[in-house]
Amino acid sequence: MRKRGHKREKRELRLTDKRHPPLGIASFVLSIISFILFAAACIMSGWNGGNGGLNVGITGILSFFVSVAGFIMAWLGLHQENIRPLFPAIGSVVNGLLVILYMILYILGAAT
Repeated sequence: MRKRGHKREKRELRLTDKRHPPLGIASFVLSIISFILFAAACIMSGWNGGNGGLNVGITGILSFFVSVAGFIMAWLGLHQENIRPLFPAIGSVVNGLLVILYMILYILGAAT
């Protein structure tokens, strides 16, 4: 037999005081900006046949620092109390992967 009260309990509205932390949202936005800068540097380098010059280098370094700042902001956002961890978690994963990618590119560039 089905209980009528069980189905009703699932439909109840649950209000919480958890919020999205501003640092987490900012880190997510910085991860998007860093990825766009990386894509722009790749496109500029491709148009120039792999010899992008100073503009591509500055764009890559700027993108690296934006990603590091986003990772730090996500880390701080995850350690706040009473938050929703969605944006800080996404921001930390994406920024962390981008930092690793930039370091790999730096090491490969230094090896050649």
